[in-house]
Amino acid sequence: MRRSFLIAGSTFLLSGTLLFGMVYLAIANYVPQMAGWSDPPGKFSLALDETMLRVPYIISILFMVIGIILFAVAIYKDLTNKNLETHGTTTSRT
Repeated sequence: MRRSFLIAGSTFLLSGTLLFGMVYLAIANYVPQMAGWSDPPGKFSLALDETMLRVPYIISILFMVIGIILFAVAIYKDLTNKNLETHGTTTSRT
């Protein structure tokens, strides 16, 4: 079970990081071509809207968060299993 959490977590984290990097690369290539922008949303937000990359940007962040959560669950399960083994808990039925 722990191994499946680690595989899923690493997959989500890696895919989220790659997607995040590709979105930033696309924005970096587009920003010099922008004519102007307004201050409240900012240049980055307007570039996200104009290139229609807001959804992939949000998905990449969600993938990274899910990956980190899955890693944390795997580490927590591993620590609790080791803790139970070291204390030698036994269950008795009555």
